[in-house]
Amino acid sequence: MSTPQQILLVEDDAPLAEMMTEFLTQEGYHVSCFMDGDSAFQALDTSHYDLAIFDLMLPGRDGLELSRQLRKTSDCPILILTAKDDDMVAAASLQLGVDNYLQKPIRPHLLLAHIHALLRRVQNGSATPENRLQVDLHTYEAHLDGQRLNLTSGEYQLLAYLYERHGDIVPREQLYQDIRGIPFDGLDRSIDLRISTLRKKLGDESAPYRHIKTIRGKGYLLALN
Repeated sequence: MSTPQQILLVEDDAPLAEMMTEFLTQEGYHVSCFMDGDSAFQALDTSHYDLAIFDLMLPGRDGLELSRQLRKTSDCPILILTAKDDDMVAAASLQLGVDNYLQKPIRPHLLLAHIHALLRRVQNGSATPENRLQVDLHTYEAHLDGQRLNLTSGEYQLLAYLYERHGDIVPREQLYQDIRGIPFDGLDRSIDLRISTLRKKLGDESAPYRHIKTIRGKGYLLALN
């Protein structure tokens, strides 16, 4: 009999925490639940987890601070729960190495689908260590999952530009000025079209996008994980 995968859950809403713990336990996971960020912070150094679920707003240390601490010692997937529909929260989460975020109210089967996807990504990644996007700025080549990408010069230029700034939000106006050498007039969609073709070549056919993420009203962000 296989050992249950370990999930760290940090949620200060007691009824929600109880529901999630019971549901995930029934699905075969072992859940360690904490009600505040400070208690969970201490557990990060003493236990191993296969996946972490952090509420964004917590007593004591919040979900982003817990994510920052966990990333110092572990590559386990991190899922953030938030009541806010805020692109800046999403951007901050991605910059800290969070793998995904889920907006409340929590629907159990959607939560389970996210968990399955994140754990499956880890399993696939362990079998193929190069399971990531790599851009070589010297040879002008890009690889995904160890496979060379067939890019046009314009696509490579845009990807390399975002790669050098990965984890940061790059405003659309900056892209037009630096890539095309012209100010953004609010109507030109050439960069958006180039982003769209790049996404297809990166295997991102539809949202939520894994690599080039749209931060509404702000610009684009390249995530390498």
